[in-house]
Amino acid sequence: MRLARNILWNAVGIGVPLLVGVAVVPAIVKGLGTERFGFLSIVWMMIGYFSIFDLGLGRTLTKLAADRLGAGREDEVASLAATTLIIVVVSSIVVSVAVAASSGWLAHRTLGSSPDLVPEGSAAILCLAASLPFVLLATVLTGLLEAYQRFAMISAVRLPLGVLVLVAPLAVLPFSRHLGIITAVLAALRVLNAGALAWLTLRVVPALRQEAFRFRRELVRPLLTFGGWLTVSNVVGPLMIYFDRFIIAAIMGSAAIAYYTVPYDVLNRLLLFPQAIQGVLFPNFAIMRVQNSPRIVSVFARSSEITMLLMAPPLLATMLFAYQGLEWWVGTAFAQNSTQTAKILMVGVIVNAMARTPFVFVQGVGYAKWTAALHFLELPIYALVLLSLLKGGAGIEGAAYAWSGRIIVDTIALYAMTVRLEPRMLRTGLRDLSWVVAACVLALYLDWSLHDLWARIAVTVLPSLACGVVLLTYLNRARPALMQGNP
Repeated sequence: MRLARNILWNAVGIGVPLLVGVAVVPAIVKGLGTERFGFLSIVWMMIGYFSIFDLGLGRTLTKLAADRLGAGREDEVASLAATTLIIVVVSSIVVSVAVAASSGWLAHRTLGSSPDLVPEGSAAILCLAASLPFVLLATVLTGLLEAYQRFAMISAVRLPLGVLVLVAPLAVLPFSRHLGIITAVLAALRVLNAGALAWLTLRVVPALRQEAFRFRRELVRPLLTFGGWLTVSNVVGPLMIYFDRFIIAAIMGSAAIAYYTVPYDVLNRLLLFPQAIQGVLFPNFAIMRVQNSPRIVSVFARSSEITMLLMAPPLLATMLFAYQGLEWWVGTAFAQNSTQTAKILMVGVIVNAMARTPFVFVQGVGYAKWTAALHFLELPIYALVLLSLLKGGAGIEGAAYAWSGRIIVDTIALYAMTVRLEPRMLRTGLRDLSWVVAACVLALYLDWSLHDLWARIAVTVLPSLACGVVLLTYLNRARPALMQGNP
């Protein structure tokens, strides 16, 4: 398998929708208005968050299938996948009914400050509930394709879906601003996505046609054991990422959500590029662990180096041009209310980017319970800090401080876990954390000391070009080694 090629496919499937989002979001904000857009951002978040209800089985299937492929036991994969799919379909129907039953309450809690929008919000949540089984089915099928390293196929589906999910609200706006109608269109896209992935999966694993309705009880325990720990991380981790929006809505109103969500969503989409690398690494770490490959340390180090080169330019650009960028993109009101929040969040984003490699390493080698325990311990502390800052009058900037602070603690712990599992990672871990601290301190200093516009442009463009040149040179030099990263 060609690891470098898989990373490229993953990056294309993720990057193109990101560029489309930058282009269409201002028009959606203008067409919907601040409050409706704030709720739509929650709809987009909830569609992604639905994946937690797969009981961790999507990622579990990737690991257990990769283990079997690495050990030469491919004949066991179809029955493993079939059992996983049956469990997920049944559980998703139960959760779907529960979400539908609570649609009114969820809409009221989210849009309580805008009572006229509550009926629209309730209809939107009903549409989300109907799409839930298809969202989870797609998650599991993607996990199976990842185990087989079919990232080109995954990107062939992910790319048009990612574009359509962003363009669909814009296409509906000339006819209706109703949140329920817009969400119904988004739900239909998820159904089509699941169908396309099912067709591709049957091509890759034809034995699944015969095994599709065979439930193997002996596979339930290994699936739910590893999946259970992943579920804790999958529930608590995204909850810590997203529940700040609900708290902001309850305390400050839906308009504040938009001022927080716009920079948050844009900056966190930058994580899609390192995730394109680390999404490929997860099955490879699993395979290398089974085969006891010595290349696991060098592949980890290369991932961190590439991630830092990718994230340094956005860090500088955000610190020096957040106000100008927001003003040009979504208007003066957003620039005035969101600039400082964007700068605080950017620190957390670059730290989070570096944390992705140790995160997938710890889970990929079979220690999902460690990441689960970490997230479980973090949640109450983060919730208390967030509530204290918001109720203390810190506003959305306080929410940004709480989020970035949690990410920093989380990253240090993940690197410590990595070194515990593989002591040879100590040098790489110390190097990575030093790079992050140096980059953030330098960016903050430049923001504080430089006032001339052209000087700011120079210190953004020149280092960014340098990072690009180094990255291209590095990838060209490392390409043969990266290709060997998948034993």
